[in-house]
Amino acid sequence: MSIQATEPTSTSTASRPAPAPRPEGLLARFPGLGIALFILGGLMFGLLAVNVRTNGPLLAWDVPISQALHAYAIHDSRLGFDAMRFAGTLGRETALVITVLLILVWLWKRYWHELSMLVLGVIGGNIWFEVLSNTFGRHRPVFIDPLNPPLPGPGFPSGHTMTGTLLYGLILYLLLPRLPSMRWRLLATIDALMIVLLIGFSRLYMGDHYPTDVLGGYAFGLAWGALVYTTLEVYRQRRSRRRSAVLG
Repeated sequence: MSIQATEPTSTSTASRPAPAPRPEGLLARFPGLGIALFILGGLMFGLLAVNVRTNGPLLAWDVPISQALHAYAIHDSRLGFDAMRFAGTLGRETALVITVLLILVWLWKRYWHELSMLVLGVIGGNIWFEVLSNTFGRHRPVFIDPLNPPLPGPGFPSGHTMTGTLLYGLILYLLLPRLPSMRWRLLATIDALMIVLLIGFSRLYMGDHYPTDVLGGYAFGLAWGALVYTTLEVYRQRRSRRRSAVLG
């Protein structure tokens, strides 16, 4: 009995489809907006930095506000304390988890542009925080009855608020073009703003920062985010146009 040889069928592993193109972002269409935000944030941070260096008049309200919030916080309910402590994690521990998850997902999906915005914006911002905080070396608030053990390291600018501004601002920016209606865009914007503001307030509530530290974190986060995200959006847009010109 003869055995008829059959040619083995070739199996090819199907490659993953290329990621769907992301809708063009606002900063790609209006880079002047990003430049304006960068200038605004830079001027705000510069003004605060000069006052921190020279013990200027903007620091006059730091101690009274910190003491008033601390007096409220130590008599607050356990629920209020736990809520503020969790809000603080949104700018550090929870933000770290979200950042790592986004890195893994965008690596898997090959969203290189979004990944570059996250790495340069959020992780780059945290590197700037280390540089700036050690450069200014400003002490944190001191209380005889602190809510938590004092945090190590200088306090200006606030790293939690800087990270919150960069991370949740980026998520909002990438999400807005995909939302179906103005109502959803408005809701998402309000949610992102509330998260970022809550992070800043939690730093004051817990007694870890002065108000100017928190404002400095917002200002630098706004300036750095506007610079990085606008630059990457414009670069992506120009590269896409050059590729279309070559192909077409």
